[in-house]
Amino acid sequence: MNTILLVLLAGAAAPPVLGVDSAKVDRGEVRGGPILKQTFRVTNTTGETIAIAGLDSGCGCLRRAVSKNELKPGESADVSMDVNTLTQPDGPQTWTLKLRYRPASLAKAAPDELLELRMTAKLVREVSVTPPMISVSTEVAATASIGLADSRGTPLTVKKIVSSSPHIVPKYKSTAKGQFAIELAIADELPAGTHDEMVVVTTDDTHYAEFQIPARIVTRAKNAVGAYPESLELDAGESRGIVQFRRGGKPVEIASATCGSADVAVTASTGSGPVATLKVVLGPKATSGQAEVKVKFAEPAGAELTVPVRWTK
Repeated sequence: MNTILLVLLAGAAAPPVLGVDSAKVDRGEVRGGPILKQTFRVTNTTGETIAIAGLDSGCGCLRRAVSKNELKPGESADVSMDVNTLTQPDGPQTWTLKLRYRPASLAKAAPDELLELRMTAKLVREVSVTPPMISVSTEVAATASIGLADSRGTPLTVKKIVSSSPHIVPKYKSTAKGQFAIELAIADELPAGTHDEMVVVTTDDTHYAEFQIPARIVTRAKNAVGAYPESLELDAGESRGIVQFRRGGKPVEIASATCGSADVAVTASTGSGPVATLKVVLGPKATSGQAEVKVKFAEPAGAELTVPVRWTK
């Protein structure tokens, strides 16, 4: 048996290995607000070409990129991690990237090897941006407000504000020493759909040269049905939730509401009126999970909406 086992082990191919200069980096205490950049250098230490299959992260605040998609023996690549600390809480934080790779000779269906890259830092806040991200849902022209405050003895000055969308026009004014009011005008020409945009604030402070404020704008076609809230987050002390459907005072009537999860029961209001209501109730045996409630409307005829539901219990 031992001889057979040794033969099998000797014939087994060793997994591909990517070397890294440092897989864990501690940046110490850093200012919260600006983009925090980190680069990892990875090297192919094997005798065959390695294909980079992907980069995964669990944080939407993190942008990532790799300089090469394929590494020949001895070649290196840079893996970049850019964290928007504006949306992160103060105190100790950890951000992780998972680099997936495999020998280039293997089929894409083969299991990937994983290399975990991690950065830690302690965020301290001297300049506040409130809110740190914008979320607007509308079917007409709308506005959103942002406040920027610097309480230091010598506060920064805002030099310029630009938007990634021509349909979102930012303006700002100083309201007091170190305090600025930013107003975003969202034009009704913005096409219907979900738009992930960025508002960039440039200042005269080298430590806070730029703030990148994420803006998610959801625009609906005029007179379309809107869900309020657009999703439900339930927990152990909140086993039921209510969603209302409206369309600017015009009649709304639910034809049907269904959910594919046995843990979720839904009840819809009957009849036509300016507001239709959906009640979502978790079952007594529900544990953490998520599902979608699909709602079809009799008025306006043919309209449909999906309401995401997430819960912990």
